[in-house]
Amino acid sequence: GSSLDYAAVNEDPAMDAEEAKAVFDVLGAINSEIDWRALFPGDNPCTGGPHGVNCDLSDDGKLRVVELNLGWVSDSVNNPPCAANATIHRSILKFSRLRKLFFYQCFFGKPMGIPPEVSQLKSLVHLTFQDNSALTEEIPPQLGNLTSLERLVLTENRLVGSIPAEMGRLVNLKQLVLSHNLLSGSIPISLGGLSKLMILDLSSNDLSGPFPPEVGSLSSLEKMDLSSNRIQGGLVLPSSTSPLRFLDLSYNNLSGGIPGSMAALAGLENLFMRGNPLLGGGVPGFLGNLRGLEMVALSGSGLSGPIPDSIGSLPRLNSLALDGNFLSGGVPASLAGLSALYHLNLSSNRLSGKLPFSRQFFSRLGRNLVVKNNSGLCHVLIDDERNDALGDLNSFGIAKCEDDGSSLSSSPSV
Repeated sequence: GSSLDYAAVNEDPAMDAEEAKAVFDVLGAINSEIDWRALFPGDNPCTGGPHGVNCDLSDDGKLRVVELNLGWVSDSVNNPPCAANATIHRSILKFSRLRKLFFYQCFFGKPMGIPPEVSQLKSLVHLTFQDNSALTEEIPPQLGNLTSLERLVLTENRLVGSIPAEMGRLVNLKQLVLSHNLLSGSIPISLGGLSKLMILDLSSNDLSGPFPPEVGSLSSLEKMDLSSNRIQGGLVLPSSTSPLRFLDLSYNNLSGGIPGSMAALAGLENLFMRGNPLLGGGVPGFLGNLRGLEMVALSGSGLSGPIPDSIGSLPRLNSLALDGNFLSGGVPASLAGLSALYHLNLSSNRLSGKLPFSRQFFSRLGRNLVVKNNSGLCHVLIDDERNDALGDLNSFGIAKCEDDGSSLSSSPSV
């Protein structure tokens, strides 16, 4: 070992020559206005190239490109910037060990699509096209051949057409995000075969048709967001073994009420089903058994009947929105004991009787307490303080109760 030249031992490993040339081909295609070779001289862009090119030592002793991050993410991330004429060069296919490929705000000029040839990058684990306004074509079904993918994010583009059934071939997928596009058609039943899927986000598209039971039964889901579509019909949700923590089905055309199967989602923390006017049914009492709930939004979903007293047994609940429904009866006294609550909206229902809240409760929530447009509600302090200690209650849309607590006196406009 003493005969080895010290400088030779410590110099950077060589880069595969074909891949080195391919790096500059790809950079030139995304931005031909920059002289990339002058900016990064040398024949090893792995060690002397831009921030977004990451490499690793291969088993042949040469550096190979394993990650490309292209386009603007933020001012603090110095990835190679894209120009209005950006394209994807075919030389990208030479990166045989490429694991992660990201395009952020890279395609915003001439309309284009995701090249089907990307499916030849069999080593890809993460593929992201985010915030590319010029991506206006359909999702290539060939992407279903990337069976090593764990994360597929095609969000904030302008992709059209249906979700390819071939997405169901991505058996190793843990995250599928196709949100904020112009996708239409129904949710493919084939997605129900993605047994490892932890995050499913198809929000803010134009998807329609029924909610597939196969997708609702995915047993590894932690987050499901299908909000802002036109999905219709009833719901089938994951089994009791599901780790689901976040569920957003807001602004769809769901019906059939909140399903009883939701009672098994013991780990649920966030439940959003607002803006489903055809949902109907009542607020189920079993919500009080989902002790991890922190946020519940069921506004404008055609709900009727009483507010169950069990809601007041949720120790972590910090936001409850039940406004814009047909709820009737009184406000449960148990809600006054929700110590973590900072937002409560019960407005525009058919609630009646006296509110069971103290001056401290009103003071703590302030403008985050919304109870207006319930013509039968009134307030009486439940402690020993004088009623006038509350001051003007007009901002809450209620008035003081009559002595018997059954009617309003000089009620403000509600």
